[in-house]
Amino acid sequence: MRIRCLVKVIAAAAFVGIVPSIAGAHEGWGIVVDGRGRVYVTDIPANTIWRITPGGSVEAARRDTHSHALSLGPDGAVYGSHASLTAPVVQVWRLDDSGQFTDIIPSTRDFPLSMQSFMRAPDGSVYSSNVYQYPEPPGGRSVYLLRWSPTGAIDTIAGGRAGHADGTGSAAQLESIDGMTLLADGSILLADGGWLRRISADGHVTPISKLTEKRWDQDLLGVAVGPDDVIYAADFAGRVVHRLSGTRADTLYNPGMFWAPTGVTATAQGVYVLEHPRAPLGILGDIGIGPYLRVRHIKPNSDVDTLTTMWGRNSWILLVAFGIVTGAVLLAARLRRNRRLQRGSIDIVDSGA
Repeated sequence: MRIRCLVKVIAAAAFVGIVPSIAGAHEGWGIVVDGRGRVYVTDIPANTIWRITPGGSVEAARRDTHSHALSLGPDGAVYGSHASLTAPVVQVWRLDDSGQFTDIIPSTRDFPLSMQSFMRAPDGSVYSSNVYQYPEPPGGRSVYLLRWSPTGAIDTIAGGRAGHADGTGSAAQLESIDGMTLLADGSILLADGGWLRRISADGHVTPISKLTEKRWDQDLLGVAVGPDDVIYAADFAGRVVHRLSGTRADTLYNPGMFWAPTGVTATAQGVYVLEHPRAPLGILGDIGIGPYLRVRHIKPNSDVDTLTTMWGRNSWILLVAFGIVTGAVLLAARLRRNRRLQRGSIDIVDSGA
């Protein structure tokens, strides 16, 4: 009885110590590979941008950075955003090949672009959705794709009342903008709910393919276009990476029961996938328990390598709890065995008498 009570007290204390961060559970999809073969990924629970070298070293490229997405420029620089967790302030930064950071958009309060969904175009423009409306306005929330230009001008490309409708400009409806990248013709490939959609430079929205259904309030996240113009989409809801080539669509990769893809990028060396635990297990990253982020490389010959697996800062609690429970079970088993031996000795003595 005392052992069971001790285990309950320790488990309760551990839960109380980590539960305040539960409300922030969400995943990033940013993953890019630079010209030197270095992989950069976003880590929302740790607010860190990690860099994985071709030799397998994992290092923090930038800390205290809340960026869901990453974008690779034609100059090989990595672009990301930062959204303050305590104030409506956002920022866009650039990391060059030498490791130098510069601001593209300095920290700005009440900026119209949310910078959660994010893409930096070759002409220097930055694309993102509008700021999420919470609480929802009486007439319902709106979703826009916005563009910031280096001159400081901000334009609305497409969107209006949240929903799903093709059309041009305000006649089009968008549901939830996540991953974005450019197609070969210069139009934007967009992950919008369970759909892949194309948005032309003049704001004309057309469908490409519906790939998944919403599960646990999750759907498509990261998207990428490979050197051969093949499209890849990370389906967090369906736990697969989709591949689209022309009119043909198939499943490139399924990571199994625990992990689910959130981000994807493709180079001549293969496809790189950012993964988090499947919903609703993604909360593990925010409470810092167990493995919460994995990066894998799918080679052209279909071999799959794990580049890194990140464990939460509170994983020691899980190990301690496992050790205590295991010790308690073994101790209880030994006590029961000793009692049986004692009863057996008494029975032998009684029969001998």
